[in-house]
Amino acid sequence: MFAMGGCQGAVGGKWKEPGKGQAQALLSTDLKHNGRPDDGWLAFDGDPDGLTVGPDGKVYGLGTSLAVIEEDHEARGILDSEVHGAGGLVVLSPNSFVVGNHSQLLKMQPNGARTTLAGAPGKHRKLWQPVPATAVAKDYHLSGERIEPFGTRPDGSILFSDGDVIWQLKSGHLTRVYQLPKNEAGKAIDHGSAIDQFGTVYLRSSTGGVWGRLGDVVAVSKNGSVEKLDVPERVTGVKGNLADLVLTWMAGDAGNGVYVRAREPSADAEYVLHVTPGKAEIVAKQVSSIDYGAGCKEGYLVDAMKLSCRMPEAMTYSAGSLIMAGNAPFVLKIPTR
Repeated sequence: MFAMGGCQGAVGGKWKEPGKGQAQALLSTDLKHNGRPDDGWLAFDGDPDGLTVGPDGKVYGLGTSLAVIEEDHEARGILDSEVHGAGGLVVLSPNSFVVGNHSQLLKMQPNGARTTLAGAPGKHRKLWQPVPATAVAKDYHLSGERIEPFGTRPDGSILFSDGDVIWQLKSGHLTRVYQLPKNEAGKAIDHGSAIDQFGTVYLRSSTGGVWGRLGDVVAVSKNGSVEKLDVPERVTGVKGNLADLVLTWMAGDAGNGVYVRAREPSADAEYVLHVTPGKAEIVAKQVSSIDYGAGCKEGYLVDAMKLSCRMPEAMTYSAGSLIMAGNAPFVLKIPTR
């Protein structure tokens, strides 16, 4: 049975795993507890600083606090004031988290203990100056821009952005993965960059706070080769040239591709696309005319191609499903297979 707004029948208010082509709220992040913010709202509702799935298969989010979504679909806070100002998130274990903060890459634990993984205190390196191919992580001065870890390569190396550079951290040493060329001065590598299961890094950039286009994405393979993301010119269901879509977030897939969240320059529609070399497929779509407060509630299956609610800003991929959160009153799960 189909209802207005794209909802595909209530399931008694109880969680039911969505199938491919469907979406459902994994967690509601409305204000609770007598109007005071709860753990879910603090970590998943506002501007997203980090979103990922840990090795335990649970969803972790970083906003003004760090929290995890438990199996009962409730959010449990892990760290609060300890992560204020932090950005990016890699979960090494349920007791070990990597974030960026104050020009350093940090490992944090639930008891508040922190260990510096990279970035010497004091002066910052200057943007657009050549950086070394390798460096001792704790001795090297990172930039004054936000440091944001966003994934790991198959060998366990941690990837993080540092203004105009992507670094790889392993065994206490940094290796330069990519640096923006000097002729692109003014650009910055932004949050929402990604890595696929083969170790290819996809860079999302912005200029003066203005988000870049899908056609500007750079892919850097494990062997160091650099090329623009191979995006087809058009795909059924999307207006205009795909390369002109405004890119807002990415998540690597289980193969040699990437999921991208993008919108039309006119902002008439927003999409999640799965892009593999020379191909693209729409996974989810939201049009601007929908009622942002409707649909996408726990216990209701929604047509992912006709989202009846705001499309969250950040996303991550794991085990055949996309998880989306940020600037929306829910965390959304969208199976892709």
